[in-house]
Amino acid sequence: MIREFFYLQKSDRKVIIVLLCVIAIALGVIFLTGGENDESNALTPADTLKKDSFRRPYYHRDTVYVRTKVIYRDRPDYSGKRTSPRSASEPRDSFVPRYPVKIKEGEHVVLNTADTTALKTVPGIGSYFARKIVEYGQRLGGYVSVDQLDEIEDFPLDAKRYLTIRNAQPRKLNVNKLSLNELKRHPYINYYRAKAITDYRRLHGPIHSLDDLRLSKDFPPDIIARLAPYVEF
Repeated sequence: MIREFFYLQKSDRKVIIVLLCVIAIALGVIFLTGGENDESNALTPADTLKKDSFRRPYYHRDTVYVRTKVIYRDRPDYSGKRTSPRSASEPRDSFVPRYPVKIKEGEHVVLNTADTTALKTVPGIGSYFARKIVEYGQRLGGYVSVDQLDEIEDFPLDAKRYLTIRNAQPRKLNVNKLSLNELKRHPYINYYRAKAITDYRRLHGPIHSLDDLRLSKDFPPDIIARLAPYVEF
């Protein structure tokens, strides 16, 4: 093969020599750079430590851990939510769940003006019934008696002794001006009572007293007494 090389034309021999040089240079570059890449890709002990530091460790449910200078207790409180964060500088013993402080026997919450936060201080009342009390009071137009809480389904009756009524000023319904749909929104006026009111106005003119409706089977004496504080003429 070497002998045949010398029989080639001079120009062909030059081309072959150039190609061989290029191949040799390429192999040299690959050899040199490949060794450096192997070394650069190898993980040093320091790199391994750095990589592991980003790996989130396993924490037990009750573990207290630090993240961005705030300590959390990874345990849900009575409401099912995680307790609020405390400062890392705050003593651990001072971090306790914030339960509502209940009022004592003989103390009272004013039913007409209390919000859900105040109502939850009443023994036997939590978030659910506190919300129900406020919602029903809004539908009524204000409470005039603590006994109206009996109208809330499953209401804890023992809680009533911690509630009181002061300066009741219920919202009034003008039975001579409101439409049937507006009247029946009140808890004490259903569709049939609202229709009896509108029918009386159409047949007899304005209503001057709830006693005008006493002949209607939809207005027995107990309903008239319950509705009286909420109507005007």
